[in-house]
Amino acid sequence: MDCLLNASVRRDAAYRGLFDPDDYAAVTSFYEAHPELPPTPLISLPGLAAELSIAGLLIKDETGRFGLEAFKIAGARYGVERIGRAALSNGIVCATAGNHGRAVARAARESGVACTVFVPAPRPDAHEVELRTRRARVAAMQADGAQTIDVNGSYEEAVRRAAEHAQATGATIVSDTAWPGYEEIPRLIMLGYTRIFEETAHQWNRRPDVLLVQGGVGGLICAAANWLAWRFGPARPFLIACEPESAACLLESARAGRLVNIEERASRPAEREGGALTGRRAAHSDMHTFMAGLRCAEPSPAAWPSIHAGVDAFLSIPDALALEAMARLGQPIAGDPAIHAGPSGACGVGALFAVLAAPEAAAVRRACDLNQSTRVMAVVTESP
Repeated sequence: MDCLLNASVRRDAAYRGLFDPDDYAAVTSFYEAHPELPPTPLISLPGLAAELSIAGLLIKDETGRFGLEAFKIAGARYGVERIGRAALSNGIVCATAGNHGRAVARAARESGVACTVFVPAPRPDAHEVELRTRRARVAAMQADGAQTIDVNGSYEEAVRRAAEHAQATGATIVSDTAWPGYEEIPRLIMLGYTRIFEETAHQWNRRPDVLLVQGGVGGLICAAANWLAWRFGPARPFLIACEPESAACLLESARAGRLVNIEERASRPAEREGGALTGRRAAHSDMHTFMAGLRCAEPSPAAWPSIHAGVDAFLSIPDALALEAMARLGQPIAGDPAIHAGPSGACGVGALFAVLAAPEAAAVRRACDLNQSTRVMAVVTESP
């Protein structure tokens, strides 16, 4: 595992994030107009909190968001609505590691437009949990009427193929990652994600001191950083971005002070010593993790400025901690309710275990003052 305190984080009173009050008002208006899209639960786990010697543990459970199994539909549904059906007459296309495509396929079905989804093919050594999850999500996309296309390569290659398809067919690409000239739709999707955190403000009795949120290309953690800055200013909770140790593109970008593509960097000859990749990069250059939804090589340029300014610390964890988190959430103690998390969904809770116990995370543990009086919240972003 690895961690990094963010020397560039802003906690001055002037910093209120990317979105303005009109943006948040638009999201509120959308949800008020759609009462069929209810909040997801905020679940207290006092038994696990006591075992971990913290004051409280809240889980924002996204495993049933709008009848799907993950948080992504909160952004896709809002983004597609804002784009408007008239602009989608040639259909929608996207790339996905699983949940985003599932969400876009459902949003396309509800809007009555065609959808094509490019999906990275599984690796030969993929974990059975990943294979099972992928099969279920592809089947669900197809059940919603989407055409799915396997891509031999990474998520980033699937994004490239989706963009080519959009250019050739006139379809609208609905992506949660940005690139030069394509920023507005990812911004709308990230704005839609802020609803997840706005719901919590009406659900908790007292706001948490520490919040752990998954990384990936950065859409959800960007939404969290911006919403916290807008809602609480300098007094906001300590925000930790969580990633797999083999796909920690946010952490490595923060370490470099700029956007980093960890696949490209790992393959550069200048980073070889004695014919082999050195250090952490040698062990993790293949991005092998069963947290497939977080297997991303580079942050979204639309998300990165807010992450760079709004995240207090970055933490990467091994798959073993995500597996432990899945087991402990699914088989709770002391009367806690069961939460059935998928691999990426459990990353935040696995990261909490690391912050509490790992010697490598001591600096983060001190910085967020994690102790018996600390209230913590994590997001379970997906089901198995």
